[in-house]
Amino acid sequence: MFVRSIICVTMRDWTQMIFSINNKSWKGMLRMLKKSLSKSALMTALITGSVIWGGTGVHAEEAQQFMLDEYVVTATRIENKLVDTPANVSVITDEEFEKRNYQSVSEALENVPGVIVKRSGFLGGDQHVYLNGDDRVLIMVDGRRLNQDKGTSGRSGFDMTNLPAPDFIEKVEILKGAGSSLYGSDAVGGVINIITKSAYKNYAKINVNTGSWGTQNYSALVSAKAGKTGIIATVNKQKQNYTKYKEADTGENIKWPNSSNTITGATIKVDQEIGDNKLATLYFEHSFKDGGKPYYAQGLGGWNSVYTKAFGTDLNNNVSGKFEWGRGEKNPGFIQVYRNYYNGHHYDNNSDSNYYETKDGVEIQQTWELSKNNKLVVGADWRESEVNNPGTYGGKIAKINNKAIYLQDSWAFTDSWLLNAGIRYDKHNYFGNKTTASMAINKKFNEDSHAYISWGQVFNAPQANDMFYYSPDTGYGAMLGNPNLKPETGDVWTIGYDTKINDKTQVGINAFYSDLDDAIKWAAVDPSNPNSDWTVDNVAKQKKRGMEFNVKHKLTDEFSINGSYTYVKVEEDNKDGSGFKRDVNVPPNQYKIGVGFNKDKWDVELYGRGASGADKSKYVDSKYLTLDFSLQYKVQKDYKIYAKAYNLTNVSYAETGGISNGKYSFPMAGRSFLVGMEYTF
Repeated sequence: MFVRSIICVTMRDWTQMIFSINNKSWKGMLRMLKKSLSKSALMTALITGSVIWGGTGVHAEEAQQFMLDEYVVTATRIENKLVDTPANVSVITDEEFEKRNYQSVSEALENVPGVIVKRSGFLGGDQHVYLNGDDRVLIMVDGRRLNQDKGTSGRSGFDMTNLPAPDFIEKVEILKGAGSSLYGSDAVGGVINIITKSAYKNYAKINVNTGSWGTQNYSALVSAKAGKTGIIATVNKQKQNYTKYKEADTGENIKWPNSSNTITGATIKVDQEIGDNKLATLYFEHSFKDGGKPYYAQGLGGWNSVYTKAFGTDLNNNVSGKFEWGRGEKNPGFIQVYRNYYNGHHYDNNSDSNYYETKDGVEIQQTWELSKNNKLVVGADWRESEVNNPGTYGGKIAKINNKAIYLQDSWAFTDSWLLNAGIRYDKHNYFGNKTTASMAINKKFNEDSHAYISWGQVFNAPQANDMFYYSPDTGYGAMLGNPNLKPETGDVWTIGYDTKINDKTQVGINAFYSDLDDAIKWAAVDPSNPNSDWTVDNVAKQKKRGMEFNVKHKLTDEFSINGSYTYVKVEEDNKDGSGFKRDVNVPPNQYKIGVGFNKDKWDVELYGRGASGADKSKYVDSKYLTLDFSLQYKVQKDYKIYAKAYNLTNVSYAETGGISNGKYSFPMAGRSFLVGMEYTF
């Protein structure tokens, strides 16, 4: 009752403020927000509870729905309502993609509490997602893993720019917390599962937009359904001639040299129903990224002197086949076979770096309903990657193979208590055998409220780059892999509570803690030297802890607000005798707040994202707040026009840490605009 009283008082104060904002012009509102930030009043309010508005960012008419009635499958491999799921799970629906006109999955993820998308600032720059402050995140499409065994920056295994176009997505499920006992390596911080659409009727859709910096985006979708056969296909293209950013020290708007990029993609999915409960699916996806790779912003020296005129390409061609049985029945199962192919080329004046990775995989799973209150999931998977980088692996072809079996038992031992227990056995060709376990308990108080606690063990094998990368010193430092690395192991805990206070308000709060042994980290041998060699090692320990607080509230029939506050602290013991030190690459305080308006044919939202407490060794400013704006008007049922604005107040900020001479190494883009239309026929 005490917590609810505080929440209600805080909501009353913020409700009064939002109503006052609604009576002002947009310009006045922006001026108010900017003024609040300059006085640190906004940050203080967010920390003390007013930014508890949050969630996945629903619109006004969606705020009436308590998201705990949404069905999800990623957290337990069994389809359950969120209220029956003992985990911190967020969902982005296709309705949100439609109404906000997201241009990518990364853009949608940015508005989810506890999620950070680190970008390099320009269209073609790599994008990596963090869950609970951890970039060891498993990325999947329809349950098929996309992470590359070669590795990418940090501990991330996938560049988010290579995901399918938003038109093709039914929903995105985000599991925050350990998923290793169910999904194996890469799922330390959590899992993101992108669930694609299937053809259910005949229709086609085209979407075009244009905007700042020569931006041109095109996408088209065709869906055909005949009897028990469905085909759905998409094509898309994103093009940007250059990017501008605001310089942190001078305030000057800088045109980023060599930042022109083009991303094209295509997907096709064929579903064939067999009888009443079987389905065969063939799926293909293609993405191609082509453009400049300037690395740092201009004029910072170091590696940027090499890559000033560098450019490159990234090609992904993935194919999968899946057969499901027992659909809609007590004992469903499936078998899935896939091949992922990646080819990356990076060119500059002095080198030609080529990457190749082919991953083959098979997974089979069966669910049994042992009794009305007890379900058992048993599965096995095998995957093998062949990774080759002739320029830096010294002619070595790395073959990484992993075999695994897993079991998940879900037992509702009373009407309101649920116990999930899982175990997984992995056999890795480089790192031997490992068994991991998990356990979670869910208490459902009613259909609108539940609490949970979960524990999971971690096993994360080193990537090919970690073991075999070798780039000799050419005046800017060498990059040296380590074939003697150990796999990362440890434990992750999550505890949380979600509830519906009344018909207009829902609240969620959770805390997390992870304790890893032999955490893998790349670091400069001499941090004071900008041209130092870099190498990789197992740090002795890594600890992560934090919390997330979010609220969604419907003000009136037309207006809603949402937001969140997330705190993350990462500490590492680097085996140098100095004990645990804070990792300053992730700002500890993350804030998200949105105001939405929906009436008749209009959908409008102003969304703010901010951070504070950033360390000055990695970030020029300790805090920032950036605003995005989205407006959509439904001209008629099948035709809409829309406009979007990014970084509306043209803030100088960075999501990826790094500074040189008082400037951001990886500045985010400045203010930009898009206008577009979509037609369905």
